[in-house]
Amino acid sequence: MKIGIKVMGCRLNRAEAGALSGALEYEGHEMVAPNAPCDILVLHSCTITAAAHSEAIRLVRSAKRKGVGHLVMSGCVANLAETEILFDAGVDTIIKKDGEIVQKTGKKPEEIFQVISRVISDRDNTYLPSFASTRASVKVQDGCNFRCAYSIEPDARGEPASRALNDIVYEVRGLADKGYREVVLTGVNVACWSEGEKRFTDLIEAVIGIKGIARVRLSSIEPGTAEREIADLMAVAGSALCHTLHYPLQSGDAGVLKLMRRRYTPADYAAAVEYALSKIPRLGLGADVITGFPGETESAFNETVKLIERYPFSNLHIFPYSERPGTPAASMPDSVPVHVRRERARELIAMGKRKKRDFAKSFVGSRAEVLVERVDESGVGRGWTSEYIEAYIKDLKNDTIGELVTINVNSEFEGKIRGSLI
Repeated sequence: MKIGIKVMGCRLNRAEAGALSGALEYEGHEMVAPNAPCDILVLHSCTITAAAHSEAIRLVRSAKRKGVGHLVMSGCVANLAETEILFDAGVDTIIKKDGEIVQKTGKKPEEIFQVISRVISDRDNTYLPSFASTRASVKVQDGCNFRCAYSIEPDARGEPASRALNDIVYEVRGLADKGYREVVLTGVNVACWSEGEKRFTDLIEAVIGIKGIARVRLSSIEPGTAEREIADLMAVAGSALCHTLHYPLQSGDAGVLKLMRRRYTPADYAAAVEYALSKIPRLGLGADVITGFPGETESAFNETVKLIERYPFSNLHIFPYSERPGTPAASMPDSVPVHVRRERARELIAMGKRKKRDFAKSFVGSRAEVLVERVDESGVGRGWTSEYIEAYIKDLKNDTIGELVTINVNSEFEGKIRGSLI
């Protein structure tokens, strides 16, 4: 059959979609682009915000209008939305996180849906994922019990669960054999991975040692988990661990963080950042920030501005607060007007663009390592540095795709860099 996979949301969803793609390819099905004609379309959905949830329903209706014969809903919306609402929108088969298959007709599920079920529920690790790039995302952990006031994730994803170390190592070795040079370790709360006495840094070291893997990149690291130990690993000379850390901030104000039920203070966050920068001065530093959370005064917002201004952030994700039904924050008092939330978000987005450019400019006149992902017809290559800066390199050949190359950085533009091969 021809099968398309439309993936929404986070890097973890992309890792799961890659696992689905690899399994279905192995079983002999033809994987096609999600907007191409297909027999089955799998929508691997996101419900992190009310807007994302609504977008998933809209995508279902749009796909059915375009003539998709059979639509499968998996992901977080499949776990939370009422079955009849999904069926009314046009979903034919729902596959939940625990592997349950629910069909509109009540028929016995076909083998294809049973394959999807086994992969989604992590009951089958025999398939190797498949991705359309030189970078592969590897799911190492799922679930979260931190219970932030704005997050629906614990309800959608359940309690924390770690994949077995041997299964992860097997998968990464297989990905290396297939030619992937970089892997991204991802999960809902990735630094909480554990197995017996082993902790996340033990997993990182195991993956770094796998032949053929040139780089290991990490998804978001929650403050107060393993950020200092990770910074220590990054600082080891010659380490394959990318010099990028993404610490979700959400707010720089102590009172707002408490309302959010975050597990750290602004001082804790600042100390973690300063420690990492002391170990890796040229660190790609990312953060998530929510503006206009209930109770965020102008003074509280200014505390966030000051904290962000203090450090060399290069990758800010800014979100105006959006009420998510089913979360404690949705019914909190002292709501901030929507236009104020958006104004504050625009201010931080502008700041983020400026800081991203400043960070990229700091590389001009120096060298950088780039993993080449593609080369166009004119010989211009594109890839990413260890610090997660997008780089463009002139005079490359197609045989450099998938290779780590060293460049002289000649210029910066819009937070990206241009360079020439050494």
